[in-house]
Parts: sequence; C-alpha cells; structure tokens
Amino acid sequence: MNKLLEVKSLHTLYGESHVLHGVGFDIEPGQAVSLMGRNGMGKTTTLKSILGLVQPRSGNVFFKGEEITGLPTWQRMRKDIAYVPEGRGMFHNLTVQEHLQMAARANRKGEQNWDYDRVLATFPRLQERLTNLGTQLSGGEQQMLAIGRALVTNPDLLILDEATEGLAPLIRKEIWDVIRTIKASGISTIIVDKNIKVLKELCDKHIVLVKGQVVFSDSSSGLVDRLDEVESYLGV
Repeated sequence: MNKLLEVKSLHTLYGESHVLHGVGFDIEPGQAVSLMGRNGMGKTTTLKSILGLVQPRSGNVFFKGEEITGLPTWQRMRKDIAYVPEGRGMFHNLTVQEHLQMAARANRKGEQNWDYDRVLATFPRLQERLTNLGTQLSGGEQQMLAIGRALVTNPDLLILDEATEGLAPLIRKEIWDVIRTIKASGISTIIVDKNIKVLKELCDKHIVLVKGQVVFSDSSSGLVDRLDEVESYLGV
C-alpha cells in the first residue's frame, strides 16, 4: 500500500539544542497512529517538523509520495493536512461560526465530506454557541471547535497535539468518540495523548519517543506484548 506520510531521519535543533535524533515513521491511508512519550521528549517538535513550523537540520518528509520538506507551512496544509495544536489556537476576534466558516474548504479532489452542518451535528454544543467568541468557550468546547475547524478543511491527515489534555472526564470521552468517528470516515490521524488504554484500542500503530529518538514502533498487538516496556518509557 502507498504511504500517506513518510517521515525519514529527522534531526531538528533549537539553537544548539539537538531535540530530534533521526526520528522516522510512516502512515498508511486511513491509519490512526499514536505518538507517545514523556513531556519534553520531542513529540510536539516532531509534529512541528512535519508541518514546517520548525525546519529540520536534516531528514525528509513525504506526503502522498511528494517531498514537502522544504515547503512553507501554508503550502503543506493545502495538501490536505490539518492541525489541532496544543492550546487550541483560538482567534480572539472570531466567533464560533466565523472560525468554522473561515476554515471551510473542499479537499483537492473537490470532496467536502465534513461540511459546516456535519461539524455542528457532531458537536451540538457549538450550535448553541455560534455567536460566542472562541475565547469565551470552556476548554472542552474550545477543543471541539479546534477539531471542527480542522475537519471543515476536509483533510486526508489530521494531527492532534494533546487531544484530551486538561479536559474533564465526560468531555474527554466525547472527544474520543469523535476521534473514532473521524477514523471511521477514512481520515488518517496522528494523535498525541497520554491515555495509553484508549490509544491501544483506537490506533493501528504506536510510536514512542525518548529523548528525541523512536524507541518503540509497532501495532497494538505489539504494544500489548511489550506493555510493561512501553509503560516504563512513559513513566506510567
């Protein structure tokens, strides 16, 4: 099967600080992949290197067979990649409705499987708060809006950084249910989160980083077989 995303031997530095040491993995169309590790191990830097928000010193990123390593972030995103950042990235002067309408577009095939109405049906709370500013929402509602804003771009790859961090248990469950729906719709996902129990059930492949290096890369069955080892990497 053709790879949707290929990440090859990324070395990324912040000044003199060498953060990523040869990180590499791939994703097939429709796959959900977890990216796990303790704080400061390079998860967000890996995502930013894929998106061009930071430029790797060396290594390559391919999307749908095309090398995108040197492209600016906006060009990468137009190739049907969407990003839900840690912190959610609300625009201070836009309402819920404006966040969704501003981002909406069909994918490069002209398909629009996730339109404005489908996002509101998926997140009924947003329907009730259309005229509220994004910054006036609760943390859980902001995460719903950030995911909805990403979905209306109709991506082939959705990247979620700290998908449920800091959310109340009921909201976390709601977000996980939506991510399952997203996967069922055929969108590939990279999910950064700490909930190994849910990730084990939801994702097809699991990547664990320790000090900017991939120390584990395997399927869910492989994760079960080496669960004690993986939990030791995560400090569980």
